[in-house]
Amino acid sequence: MQTKPRQVLVGEVPVLPPAAVWAVGLIVAGLTLAAWAAGMAGGLGGALAILAALAAGCGASLRPSPIDASLDEPPVSTHTIWVIGLIGLGLTLVAFVTGVVFGAPRQGFGVHPSDGPRALLAIVGFLVAGCAVSMRPGWYGGWLCAAACGVIGYGFGGSPPAGTEWYLAPPRDWHSALPNSWDSVQLYFGVGGVACLIGAIWTRLPRKAIFCLVLLGVGYHFSSILSAITSPPPTPLVSDHYWARVARPYVQFAYMNNAYQFYSPDPGPACQLWACIEYKTEDPDGPKDFNWITVVDRKNEYIDPLGLTYYRRLSITENTTQSMPAGYSPLAEEHEKILARRALAARDRIPRTFLNENLEYLLPNHLISRQILPSYARHIAHHLAQPGKAVKSVKIYRVIHSSIKLNLFRGFDPSTGEKVEGFSPYDPSLYLPFFQGEFDANGRLVDPTAEMLYWYVPILKERPLPPGGWNSPEYHRNGGFKKYYRDYVSEHAGCPRPQE
Repeated sequence: MQTKPRQVLVGEVPVLPPAAVWAVGLIVAGLTLAAWAAGMAGGLGGALAILAALAAGCGASLRPSPIDASLDEPPVSTHTIWVIGLIGLGLTLVAFVTGVVFGAPRQGFGVHPSDGPRALLAIVGFLVAGCAVSMRPGWYGGWLCAAACGVIGYGFGGSPPAGTEWYLAPPRDWHSALPNSWDSVQLYFGVGGVACLIGAIWTRLPRKAIFCLVLLGVGYHFSSILSAITSPPPTPLVSDHYWARVARPYVQFAYMNNAYQFYSPDPGPACQLWACIEYKTEDPDGPKDFNWITVVDRKNEYIDPLGLTYYRRLSITENTTQSMPAGYSPLAEEHEKILARRALAARDRIPRTFLNENLEYLLPNHLISRQILPSYARHIAHHLAQPGKAVKSVKIYRVIHSSIKLNLFRGFDPSTGEKVEGFSPYDPSLYLPFFQGEFDANGRLVDPTAEMLYWYVPILKERPLPPGGWNSPEYHRNGGFKKYYRDYVSEHAGCPRPQE
């Protein structure tokens, strides 16, 4: 009579045969190789790598090693925790005092020679306090030291005047262990300090209270995301009030306030950025050296099967789409100067095509004009600099790719009911470029009074296309884009823009 083999128990965990562990190991190896083979497909490769890591964890847990009681260590004493935590707090305080003694700027985001040492001391101090927490997480002392480091690293000062945006230089004194130019790291310290303070309170609560708070936090998190998804009109009454009164501070801070309605019911036009890079030359009167880049270019950046790389980079251009709020109008004198400069450009070489000024002049908000566009220009100048070729300037154009109606795409005239020549959604005249400015290599706007600044620079069709449109052989035989279109972007930039 055969008996069923008994599983060996080690520490009350069933130990499976070696063959099962080997099978899981082979699965891990296969998933890892598949992830490596799909490395060019960003989303697929990442997913396979995650599956491989999970399978490796499962394999390690199937046959654990016996637990040796001699390896148990007594908990670290509270005295040691206090010493290590106070050392971290002391380093952070030294960083704070250094900024005060050496006169680091308290307003704006200017740099100072002491910024590097201060940042290093504050970060090391926060890490040392974190080590104190990790040595005995169940005791509140380490948490309190780390919370104090986080608060000092975040800083304190007077509240800014009403209506002042965060991205403008705040007209107030702000005291912190970290430089004000490290504002993102200051925010990280502040969040870490609050989290450590919650951890200190957590250690003093009973288990049932902790479970209740966790459930409430999870419910608040997902209900806040739901309110963000349902916030665009038409908005349910309950969702509207919950979003406005309860959820908005949290989801905006966590940057989870997107409604995820990208492609329906009305996605709106997509955007690109065209950048013309001019390099410095030894002969100022000689031929100029230019280069063009397109952000985002579907042809070159749609590299994985799901297009994740391409769609993620679309957010780079979407960050430049916010214009000044509705109802904004410049001062009368400023408005007259803007129109006068545009009239001068129209008289010289670039005509106006729309009668409505609101369609031709799009003024970006202060965040875009003062922070985002200069940072893009600096990155482009740094990224495209070549040995022996320094970047002189970067001209940026924000391009709106207009959508067309279905009847134009299908080639149908609803007024006559007759079939006409279809209109390609990639027709060059559907791209609406708006000049965003010329920047130097450091991201400074070269001429704030440029004639075409924030104006539409047209691409016009000068003659009808041959049958078959711009994909027909006749179109290419006759000279292609230069024959049928007038590209004022190239004329404005002083360099012909490459055409596909």
